[in-house]
Amino acid sequence: MSRASLLPDAPVLPDLDQAIYLASRDYRGGQTALAYSVAVDPGTFQKKVSISNTTHRLSLAEFMAVAEATDDPRIDQAYARQRGGLFFRPTPVPATNGALQALGKLLEAEGRFVSSLGYGVADNIWERHEVEDLERHGYAVIAKVLGIMAGARQAMEGEANG
Repeated sequence: MSRASLLPDAPVLPDLDQAIYLASRDYRGGQTALAYSVAVDPGTFQKKVSISNTTHRLSLAEFMAVAEATDDPRIDQAYARQRGGLFFRPTPVPATNGALQALGKLLEAEGRFVSSLGYGVADNIWERHEVEDLERHGYAVIAKVLGIMAGARQAMEGEANG
C-alpha cells in the first residue's frame, strides 16, 4: 500500500491537481504501479502528479490515460467543475411502472422541499447549508431520472427486455 496522503485533510471537493494526486495515491500499487500502467517513468510521473511541483504537468494523453486507468470519480468531477459542469454516470434501474410511480412521488416530495427553501432565502442570501441541501436533493432527483432513462435505453436495446 502506498504511504499516507501528503494532503493534511483530504478535501471534500478536490481541485483537478488534488484529484489526480489522490487517485494516483489510491491506485492499487500506488503511484509507481500507475506510472507503469500509463507508460511513464515512475520518477517523472511522481513529479507530474505532485501538487507542490508546478513545473511538471501531465500531458493531455497522460491525463487521459490516468483518468482511464484509475476510473476515479474525483478526477471526473473535478474536471467537470473546472469546466463549469457536472459529471454524472447513471446507474441503470429497470424502467418499470413501479419505478416511474416512485419517481413521481420523489418529484412531488422534492418539489415541496424546493418550495420550502423559498422561506429560508426570503432575504436573498444563500447560506452554505441551504445550497448544500439544494444540491443534495437536486442530485438525488437527477440520479433517479437518469437511472430510469439508462434502464429504459438498456431495455430498448434488448439488454433487459422481456
